[in-house]
Amino acid sequence: MDLIVVILVVLAAIVMIFKKIDGFVYYICLVDIFLRILDFIANNLPVSFISNFINTYFPDNFDSIIRSYTSGIFTVVLIWLLLIVYIIFDYYLVRAFWKK
Repeated sequence: MDLIVVILVVLAAIVMIFKKIDGFVYYICLVDIFLRILDFIANNLPVSFISNFINTYFPDNFDSIIRSYTSGIFTVVLIWLLLIVYIIFDYYLVRAFWKK
């Protein structure tokens, strides 16, 4: 199931990268925040059916997806690229905050 999420993210990223880079950054961060919220719900909700469903069909975050499908130096490069995306996202957030 993680492979499906990876494929969807990559396809959406390819479509979005040709429009604007900020759309790509927002999409990656939005999906990662959603996955982290699901992980929090699965770990803190006392309903075992929902927790098992979330843990079975959804990865924890992008970091866990990268680490489960890659290894070695490629993993390090992808994690650093993800960090760069997070830094760009923070820049967009601070810029939007200071505009208002």
